[in-house]
Amino acid sequence: MKKIVILLFCIIFLQACTEKETKIPKVDQENEDKIPSDIGEVEKNAEIPSILLDNNALHSVVGWLSNEEVVFIVVEKGQWLVKSYSVSTNSWRTIYTTTTPIIQGTIHPSKEMILLHTSKDSSSAEIQFLHKNGFVLQSLSFESAEIYMDWHPTNPNLVVFSTFYEDWSYSTFVYDGATQELTSIEIENPFVKWYDEENLMVFRWSDSGLDGSELFLYSILDETLKSTGEDKVLDVTNIGEAIVYVQINEEQKEFEYRFEESNGTKKFEWVTPAVSNYSEWVTPTMSIISPTEFILLNAKESRNQDDISQKSVLSKISLDDQQIFGEMDEQPISCSPNGEICLGGYTKETWISTNPLDEKKWIYLNE
Repeated sequence: MKKIVILLFCIIFLQACTEKETKIPKVDQENEDKIPSDIGEVEKNAEIPSILLDNNALHSVVGWLSNEEVVFIVVEKGQWLVKSYSVSTNSWRTIYTTTTPIIQGTIHPSKEMILLHTSKDSSSAEIQFLHKNGFVLQSLSFESAEIYMDWHPTNPNLVVFSTFYEDWSYSTFVYDGATQELTSIEIENPFVKWYDEENLMVFRWSDSGLDGSELFLYSILDETLKSTGEDKVLDVTNIGEAIVYVQINEEQKEFEYRFEESNGTKKFEWVTPAVSNYSEWVTPTMSIISPTEFILLNAKESRNQDDISQKSVLSKISLDDQQIFGEMDEQPISCSPNGEICLGGYTKETWISTNPLDEKKWIYLNE
């Protein structure tokens, strides 16, 4: 139970309400807004934008909708707005407005859809499948205190949800937006991930969090569980056309990476120093930028997570090689699809140019 509580607060949360579907109009209309007076002013120099926001207005920075647009969630006059800021034109666009509080937003890797987790109270949740131009495609609702979800990296119709209740019991569902079917499944670990369109990855953790887990595949079609033979697994992520495996070598205190094409024909392997928080290993921060590439921020030396005196190494990983950008402080990152810019920090307030590596604060809050 302790494991679930710890993992839960480190995970992306989302989910939602009544099912409905809306066709997307063919007219691609973009509403360019001036920045609301209660959000602030925007300045832009030749290289790095600088934005001043009202502290009470900014809820969160969701991430990159394209190489030019960054999506924000802001609160204005009792309404919750999903807005995008265009770096090149120094302008804002309102994508979506609601009176229901938005808990979190997630952008699909295809950059065509945004998943919004909204909630009117502590015991229920709604999920809005939002097209990038602001049209609600479908909605779901759940009874839940918290929600974990994993969105299929190439098929935005497929989402797996685990809904947690106040006693920390849970239910897990697979949703197929193409058929609007919501199917309950029985699994031993609620924090599952997509392996492909027919199988989910299930992690069977050892008694000690330092020993990693065994990896199993759950078949959605036959409702069967089979072992993959992989053990000491800390994390596995399907990024689209390739899968990232992270395993622990406890003797060497190293994270062992295997980046493998989905068909298994090509792979790239390397190791990084391991980081722990005494009770379990803490895997490095990564940001997916394409179906075959991601940006990784890993420790220079094996250490404890609380030791922030050491720098981490920022690099881009492909199936062919690793391109090292340089050293910086450990922090969450969200990178543009072309990998040229990353937003860093827990509020994504740092603008990180990757080549050459340079950091500068770009979001300022007006207290």
